[in-house]
Amino acid sequence: MEEPATAPWGLRISDADFKKLKVGFEPQDQDDKYRVSVTDQSQSGTVSIHFARTVRNRELYVLVIKPNDSGSSNGGVKVEALTWEQNKGGIRISEEQGKKEVVLVARHLLGCDFDALPEYDVSDMWSHPAAHIGAK
Repeated sequence: MEEPATAPWGLRISDADFKKLKVGFEPQDQDDKYRVSVTDQSQSGTVSIHFARTVRNRELYVLVIKPNDSGSSNGGVKVEALTWEQNKGGIRISEEQGKKEVVLVARHLLGCDFDALPEYDVSDMWSHPAAHIGAK
């Protein structure tokens, strides 16, 4: 990432979504736009999920996930933080927009639910003001 930013999140996700994220995604052909890979940091107990555009292999998002402590009764895991690319071709990406985008990609590519979040329209990927032609 050229201009990364990191923000805490605290988003609870289901065990099923965590499993889907850990499987990742390898592009099968040139039509696949993203690669999703996993880095397990066993010593700290966290897992990083990396989302990269296949063109130029440019990383755009990293979810830092901490599994629940054993013995927790509510299951699930927590997305501790998001790191995202703030500058996508001159378009400034806010924290809120970065979170929406990574959720949209994970839902589309991996079938994640992210039940705690509202449904976003895929047009939200391009509907922020800076994405419009002529925006300043």
